[in-house]
Amino acid sequence: MAIGFRKKRGRGNYKFTEKKQSKRGIVGFLIAAVSIGIFAYVIWNSYSHEGAGSMYLGSAGVSSMILAIVAVVLSVMSLKEENSFKLFPYLGTFCAVLALGTWIALYIMGMVLA
Repeated sequence: MAIGFRKKRGRGNYKFTEKKQSKRGIVGFLIAAVSIGIFAYVIWNSYSHEGAGSMYLGSAGVSSMILAIVAVVLSVMSLKEENSFKLFPYLGTFCAVLALGTWIALYIMGMVLA
């Protein structure tokens, strides 16, 4: 006879809180993810065309770097919010700083090597 496992629920398993997800943190994370996606597309497209990218590809890169700056600002602002969960603000800050740092490194390498 199979015995089913039941999770015992007690009174101490509930956590009542007034915290909500930070909207700025979520938006900052989504913008950072879009910036990383555009970065991947620009790198792939530039590689497949052997470095001969068009003017539109360059403007997409600059626009993506501006998006990364906006994402950093939004994510850092959301870290300062009270009564909000910090998952998305930390994820957004990490991804945005990663994207911005990568774009800055790419532009510096382009200036030095050109």
